Amino acid sequence: MSYNEAETRFWLIDPVLRDKGYNEHWKLKLETPAPVEPTGSKGRRRSGAGRTDYLLCVQVGDMPKPLPVAVIEAKAETEDPLKGMQQAKGYADCARFQVQYVFATNGHRYGEFDKPNQMPNGPFPFPEFPTHDDLTARYAKDSGVDVTKPEAAMLFMPDSAAFPKTRYYQDAAIRAAFEKILLCEQQSEPARVLLSLATGSGKTVIAANLLWRMHEAGRLTKPAHFLCDRDELREQAWDKLAKAFPKGSVRIVKSERGKNAAKNAKVHIATYHTLGLDDPDQNYASFLTEYYPKDSFSVIIIDECHRSAWGRWSEVLRRNLSAIQIGLTATPRELHESEKKTAEDAEITANNLAYFGDPVYEYRLIQAQEDGYLAACEIVRLKPSIDWKTFTREEVLAAKPIDARTGLPVMAENLSETYTAKAFDNALILPERIAAMCQDLFRRLCEHGGPEQKVIIFCTRDLHADRVQMQMQRLYAAWCKEKGVTPKEHYAFKCTAEGGSDLIEQMRGSGERCFIASTVDLLATGVDIERLNAVVFFRYLESAITFYQMVGRGTRIHEETQKYKFWLYDYTGVTELFGTDFISKSLKPRVKKPRGGEEGGDDSGGEEDPLPLPEIVGGQPVSITSQGRYILQRREGRDVPI
Repeated sequence: MSYNEAETRFWLIDPVLRDKGYNEHWKLKLETPAPVEPTGSKGRRRSGAGRTDYLLCVQVGDMPKPLPVAVIEAKAETEDPLKGMQQAKGYADCARFQVQYVFATNGHRYGEFDKPNQMPNGPFPFPEFPTHDDLTARYAKDSGVDVTKPEAAMLFMPDSAAFPKTRYYQDAAIRAAFEKILLCEQQSEPARVLLSLATGSGKTVIAANLLWRMHEAGRLTKPAHFLCDRDELREQAWDKLAKAFPKGSVRIVKSERGKNAAKNAKVHIATYHTLGLDDPDQNYASFLTEYYPKDSFSVIIIDECHRSAWGRWSEVLRRNLSAIQIGLTATPRELHESEKKTAEDAEITANNLAYFGDPVYEYRLIQAQEDGYLAACEIVRLKPSIDWKTFTREEVLAAKPIDARTGLPVMAENLSETYTAKAFDNALILPERIAAMCQDLFRRLCEHGGPEQKVIIFCTRDLHADRVQMQMQRLYAAWCKEKGVTPKEHYAFKCTAEGGSDLIEQMRGSGERCFIASTVDLLATGVDIERLNAVVFFRYLESAITFYQMVGRGTRIHEETQKYKFWLYDYTGVTELFGTDFISKSLKPRVKKPRGGEEGGDDSGGEEDPLPLPEIVGGQPVSITSQGRYILQRREGRDVPI
């Protein structure tokens, strides 16, 4: 009677591996949670186990942690070891686990895929499988990393005791970063590393363990610096890094009694604002230059580097050219040449790729959903009837527009020639449109879990966010009155640069208050709200980078409330940006267009201009029509709603 897969592993494979010098600690078993499915209002996790993979590791001397170099797949005794070992699968597994080889065996013969040659080989007799020493030497040759040198010790260091159970992709990302650093150092080149992982995948944990392992390997001869652009990101970094390192080793950069509070810390956490990097009236970074001489840091990690490392902010990088510089981002790496591109996207992409090089490791949203680490996504596409219309100046004048801010009449000279849908709520306020969209959204929330859900609504500008917040609050108050229930505190609130950020923590932590946040850009990146049930687009977008960051707000799973799915309500067609490929392209500098033109609604960022903001009150009936429901999947290497 022939052996099945498990029996083949136990009786035929493991004994040979032991004879070849691989002990039990050098065979790493990896298990993922069961995948999630977008069933019902909150989704569900499939019953049973997730995926199980086995990595084969090598060990150098008495280093505390073995180094994964290969995937080894066991097959039933009667199966062909080359079955399923296509080039695409082999390459994908190598990239996914950051290894050089994929082996498959039925206990008698084995086949392999090696990353350097990018092709399957075999079958070979399994007793001829490479010994531990042979595979170690082969890895060093194929990867270019001399694992015997002291500099390579960080590859073999354990994770911090605070985060000992890292997910497979987190460890893979750290190893990929270390390998790039070692190769750069061996070639006497500046070490520049880019990691691209989906929002919610734990990039801050990666940063914490990466720095800890470098510290344990003696690589932090000077302080490390974690650089971000928002207070919320700084606090999240502090939470993870302070747990990873001993007390007092991690400090937030700030002035205390005329001194740098982080002076003696091993890891310094700062925002650009703290360093004086965002003051347009200064030609230098005051805090940075006062307290940090050139080459003060051994490692710099730039969080959300897709938007943060350039312009005035890059001064901290230029002053530390000898430091290892690592960029973290969730944004797809290249922007496709299409009508969806913007000049800002192209500049960001070009800067990242030119400075850091291609990402050494990527972990996409769909892969994380298949692994059961991130929530599934159900897309609901909707369209306001009025968005098919173009308003002329004469039509707007005939409606007797008033300034939405002052209530004063708007004159013809302050109006654009035409107003298309992308101008609505940015350059032309249509109260009936706002009311219809809010009414439709509130109804859908009631149908799929009730109105008391955690929701972010992305609006066009600050005034638009105000109107949306008020409308959602009115709808909720009416619902509470009809149902005879007591309204919850701060049901709807605005969270923009003008205020409301103090309620983010309550939205994150409480199930009893702060449900609906209307925002422009403030919640677009870096804010972890695991409870978030829906992401809503009331604004038009052309930037795929911005879009992916905003979508990422809903991707986290919340086990306590059994949230395994988030809803994406698209009222403006932004989900067409899913699947956008990213390539670098040099574009001419963007010219600001008049309000009301086709370029509106993408990058106002809530900034108010001094011109009157026309509002048409009455006479504009609006209905919302469904454009279908979709599930986000991965097809032929692209994110596709199907």
